[in-house]
Amino acid sequence: MAAVADWAGLPHDLLVLIAKRVKVMEDFIAFGSVCTSWRTASPKDNFDILSPQLPLLMLPDDDENNYYREFYSLSKGKVSRRLYLPEAKGRDCLPTDQMGWLLTQSFDGEEVNLFNPFSDTKIHLPNQFALLALQNPDDLIEGHEFYNYIKLATLSANPSFTSDYVLVISYNTDVNYLAYWLPGDINWTLFDMDERHGLQYDLLQGPILSSYLGS
Repeated sequence: MAAVADWAGLPHDLLVLIAKRVKVMEDFIAFGSVCTSWRTASPKDNFDILSPQLPLLMLPDDDENNYYREFYSLSKGKVSRRLYLPEAKGRDCLPTDQMGWLLTQSFDGEEVNLFNPFSDTKIHLPNQFALLALQNPDDLIEGHEFYNYIKLATLSANPSFTSDYVLVISYNTDVNYLAYWLPGDINWTLFDMDERHGLQYDLLQGPILSSYLGS
């Protein structure tokens, strides 16, 4: 009988060298999930965050009783991952322009989170009703129940690698409100802008966002 290779017993220094050569994020995550010794050799600091990445596309939920979501890999041309994600069930999931991070919001507006489905990391955010409390009563539209529904989100940096980031959202009103949140804040902060119409799509871009916030 052929001997079984002891992949978990490979020297740590060798595993570190291999991990540093993995340039695709999904492969790096898979590398660290093999066993304890491989996970120890692949902390986030060993991944080249500047290496170009093709996005994974999270496919729609096709079964109301299914807590799994499939991810389509553009680089591999197929569904490459299937994850158990109860956090995404019954919630709207928005991309944030930062690798692996989504903004999830429950349909009733009670829960809003930043969520990374690959690390299973969740960052709690102020909910949609907190946005309501910040608005000028003159801007409220009577009878529009879901006017404060978040529709766009962007992160200035990746929360997996730094705590120095800003989350900016655009949400439904008649005047296209924008708000932002910083780590540690207990509520959203509204942008103070006189002209809002059409601006949210320009402001929700990295360079323009950084310039506006003075970073």
